[in-house]
Amino acid sequence: MQWLVERAKNEEPTLQLNGVFIYSKYRPKEDALRWINAEINAEAKSYLLIGLGLGYHLKALISQSKNKPVTVYYFDKHEYELFLAHNSDQWWKKENVHIVHDLSQKELHDNVQILLPNVWIKGIGQSHPLFSILEVIKINQLSFKRDSSKMEENFYYNTILDDDIIQVKKQSRIGCLVAAGPSLNDTILWLKKYQHQVDIYVVGAALKKLLANGIIPKGAILSDANDVTILQFQDLNFEGELYYLCTANYKSVALHCSKRYILFQQGYKLAEEEAEKRNAPLIETGGSVGTTAFSLLEYLGYDTVVLFGQDLGFPGNQTHAIDSTSGRNASNDTFLRNIEANDESNIHTTAMFQVFWYWYDQKMEKTKVKVFNTAIKGAKIKNVPLIREEKFAELIEKSE
Repeated sequence: MQWLVERAKNEEPTLQLNGVFIYSKYRPKEDALRWINAEINAEAKSYLLIGLGLGYHLKALISQSKNKPVTVYYFDKHEYELFLAHNSDQWWKKENVHIVHDLSQKELHDNVQILLPNVWIKGIGQSHPLFSILEVIKINQLSFKRDSSKMEENFYYNTILDDDIIQVKKQSRIGCLVAAGPSLNDTILWLKKYQHQVDIYVVGAALKKLLANGIIPKGAILSDANDVTILQFQDLNFEGELYYLCTANYKSVALHCSKRYILFQQGYKLAEEEAEKRNAPLIETGGSVGTTAFSLLEYLGYDTVVLFGQDLGFPGNQTHAIDSTSGRNASNDTFLRNIEANDESNIHTTAMFQVFWYWYDQKMEKTKVKVFNTAIKGAKIKNVPLIREEKFAELIEKSE
């Protein structure tokens, strides 16, 4: 890691990491304080700041933290030495302030706010071992910040519907989780052939595609807070079950006139409080409707789940299946990265898909569900073997 201290326009020291400015080139201390004031959550019980640098964000955070515990993580020895060299008065020597190079579960509890300036992710670069983890955190933070007011509005309208909550019971059939990845163009024929022998659950983006092919899912899953999902549920004659997050788009929920189940997600305060009132379970979301759907099937009691269209990557330029209500052409996307596919080839993925892939990779180390993936050119997920149609038919035969 290449560190470089320079002088800003106002003569304060500023810092570059691998050619990326960590602070402003004009007013570094003032801008760091402005960032902290914009980001800090006064309701947090403690704070975890990623990146020590010259200490500008840390000093601003201490001034606003009201003596709550503050932990700051530094990336390497040289960074820490630069910090000490530019802060000889030791203003950070307080009982509530901890400067660390290793993180433990103690710093990552539920009531901590993680403060992560985006420049640190750019500065450390994709080759750094923490890049993917920090990128996941930042994407989730930005997504929540963007949608928070809409989520709260949806929560109000959805919770007054008084829809049912889910119940756990042992499932004897195989659960099929259908997302809208490109491989669905090929494997949709499997679903059509075996649909009466399995339980099919589909994300909203792939619902119309299944119905157009004569496939009637047992349930559809909705998680997105925004109006974009209205198109997924408009003009449908779908009489299956709808499972929706309490913060999902309430207009889309209202379009479904058959059986509905409301879901409450971990990590969202209003949802956790409402779940406690209703004695309802909390669902892991993982940041996408596909990962939410997997958590749902796991909770519903399926021993075996087969993934359809959960590619999390793509070999060409098309990110989603043809005729799905999501997707884009990625031919001009300069932020693509490569990932190993189920057939051991290299495919493209995006930052957002990589967030969901990382969630699956972590989840598969803990779940007791046997999971298979039908996407030959989909991203390889730990402990999730590729399954061909013949093996799929064998699994169904055994389950019967």
